[in-house]
Order: sequence, then C-alpha cells, then structure tokens
Amino acid sequence: MNLRDLMYVIAVADHRNFTRAAEIVNVSQPALSNQIKKLEAELGLDIFKRGNRDVHLTEFGSEFLAAARQINGLVERIDDVAQQHRNVDTMPLRLGMTPTLAAYLSRYFRDMFAHLYPDMRVIIVEEYPAQLAYMVESKAIDVAFIARKSHTALYKASKKPMDFASLWLEPLYLGVRKGHFLSKHSSIWAHEVPADLLVRFDTSFGYDLEKDLPQPSTDVTELVGIDVRTARFETVCRHVAESDACTMINAIAAMQFRSDNFGLDFIPFNDEGNIRELGAITRPEYPRTAVIDAMRNHIQEAPPPGTVASQPKEGALKAAIKLPL
Repeated sequence: MNLRDLMYVIAVADHRNFTRAAEIVNVSQPALSNQIKKLEAELGLDIFKRGNRDVHLTEFGSEFLAAARQINGLVERIDDVAQQHRNVDTMPLRLGMTPTLAAYLSRYFRDMFAHLYPDMRVIIVEEYPAQLAYMVESKAIDVAFIARKSHTALYKASKKPMDFASLWLEPLYLGVRKGHFLSKHSSIWAHEVPADLLVRFDTSFGYDLEKDLPQPSTDVTELVGIDVRTARFETVCRHVAESDACTMINAIAAMQFRSDNFGLDFIPFNDEGNIRELGAITRPEYPRTAVIDAMRNHIQEAPPPGTVASQPKEGALKAAIKLPL
C-alpha cells in the first residue's frame, strides 16, 4: 500500500465513478481499477461495491476512506506548513491554463507578476480542465484557470471540491477566415452556424451556448479537412484561417489573433450564453492565499484584453461583447 493507492480510493469515492476518477488522477481507467483490485486483494476485503452505473463504499470501505483522508490530509499539511515558512516571493508559481488561454496569456501573467512579485518565477503549464484540476489536487501546480462551468461539472458530485476564485468574464466568437461568406454577419445565433463547417472540440469551453450549437456532421473531418480529436486549439484556428471551416474562439485568443494579423474574422454570438466566467482554482488548504488575492485585485483593475473583471462596471460587459474584432 502506498500514497498513490490512497489517492485512487479517494478519487473513486469522491466521484463514484471509475472512469471519472481515472480522468482526475490522470491514469487509464483499467490501470486505476486494477490497482484498487490489487489493494483489495492485499487487504482481503472489498472497498467498493461495483454496480452498472454507480460505485458505493462497503462498510469497511467507509472506514478505510476516513483513514485514507486523514493520512492524505496529514501529508498535505506537512507540505503546506513547509511552504508557509519559505520565502513566498522567491518560490516558483506554477500556473495551469487550458489551450484557449495558455498561448495568449503568458505575457499578461508574466507582466503581472513582474509588478506584483518581481522575484517570483512563473511557470505556465498547458492542459485540459480535468487534468488541470487533478494537477491542483496533487500539488503538481499551484493554481489553474478554468471556466466556472467546467469547475461545476468536475466537482458536482465531489465532497471536496477545489476553491474557485472568480476573476473575469469572457465573450465567445465564431471564427471564420477573412472573406468567408459568414463574415458579412455583424452577429450570429448559435443555431445559424453551418453544421457541415463547424469544427467543435470534445472538451467544453465552458459557455452555456455550446448546447445550442449544431452537432457537427458525422463526416465533418472529411468535409473540413482536419481531425479535431488530435489537433490542438491553435492548430484548428490556423486551419480555419485557410479554409471554409469555422470554430469557436474565446475573446482572449481572438484579441491576440487580431494583433497577429492571423487572417480571421470574429463574429459575436447573440445568445445569452455567450459569456463564460473564468476563475482560479486552488486547494482549500492552499497556503499562498495572498498571491491569489493579489492576482484578483490586479485583474479587477486591468483584466486580460477582450474581457472584463468578474464584477464589471456598468456597460463594460456589453461593450466587451461587441468589440470590433
């Protein structure tokens, strides 16, 4: 038995699903299931009752979970105590960001921390929301920036969700190449987007209007000429700039693309769900709360280009949605 085994049990207990737990701890579902089975064989007792759609703790499993949480909490506490006694200003800060943010906010955050903590080294880590959440939980990174909608989906069944500090509000646009037949639209409704040209990602961007967008046609890969299952966000955007395909592009990326003369036009959505709330997620026991507070205060006064602070001044949000991109 080791700490990894305890972490696996806690993840399954929190999410009541082996597949979801495997995503959180960043291993394959068979690997996680096999490891827990080995642990149960070692103990001679079942920790979980496995059903077709749900997973429940056995009586022994409930007692085991309580002990596992206590042990894991003590280990985390030791590390947190050590951090409190270090010089915060000189400790590296690992920031996790999704592909729709990482490539476009790196300079923004480096400039921010050059002002707030000149001696602090900032390290950007790019991943998708589920992996970022696990990395925060396992202390591989200090903080992750994800949409509130993604945070809610990840932790809706969790007994120990990560803290969410709201930071900014960000509009969504439909990205098309310059000269595209949709470019003449000053705005567009989600249901008006052509399904045979829409490139969508499996991972949600965290916007409510995504549910109103048409599902891509079954042969969209052949029609638009790119397999979104294997392509990163910017790769898709570059493809869109040279084809008749279209895709969703968040405002932060759109502002950078415009600055870089990327060859894209950006059409605002009319739907009410065209805004996502971005925030910083941290462990509830995270010891460097002063850093999070300093970030939030800075963003409140100077949010990333194309966004407004999470508590916008009157009229600011409407203006952001209608940016002349």
